[in-house]
Amino acid sequence: MHAGLIHLVITLVFQATILRDMEKFAGWWRIGFIYFASGIGGTMLSAILIPYQPEVGASGALYGVLASLIVEVVVNWRIYKSPLLELAKLVLLVALLFLAGLLPWIDNYAHIGGFIFGFLTSFVVLPHVNFSEEDRIAKLVVQIACGVLSVVLFTLLFVVFYLAQGSTCEGCIYINCIPFTDSFCQDSTMELRPRIGN
Repeated sequence: MHAGLIHLVITLVFQATILRDMEKFAGWWRIGFIYFASGIGGTMLSAILIPYQPEVGASGALYGVLASLIVEVVVNWRIYKSPLLELAKLVLLVALLFLAGLLPWIDNYAHIGGFIFGFLTSFVVLPHVNFSEEDRIAKLVVQIACGVLSVVLFTLLFVVFYLAQGSTCEGCIYINCIPFTDSFCQDSTMELRPRIGN
């Protein structure tokens, strides 16, 4: 499901361009793993923080793929002619998209969760070039650490979602929508509140 034709077109264009190129680079199963892990992680974070807000689309998963682009530059830093420029372009793109998430009805919690899980799982599954034995060992340590952290975070979100969900973060509403006027975020029901029945 998507929130209208524009939302659907943006998702399809992203999948037909960036996602396709990443699949060619890393293989369908790696990108599929990153995509699904990011989508599930982002949706779980959103469901914990704003449990009564309907959510549509695959934006958490798409942010995970954006995170994988950043990881690809970081891991293969020496291959790029100007890696700092490539990294700066990607960080600027992600920052602009996060800023767009401050508008009503856009779920920045899913974006943040998807980005975090995409970042961690990309370190685990994306292919990389080893430039020395020390480089190989360092990348292996990072892979293991990110894999463990991904499992721990997913388990934590799972436990909080089912057993201990009760949002009390006072300023967190501004992550999802900044009320530029008194009624700007009013209709989006992005208030953090515990689920009924807890």
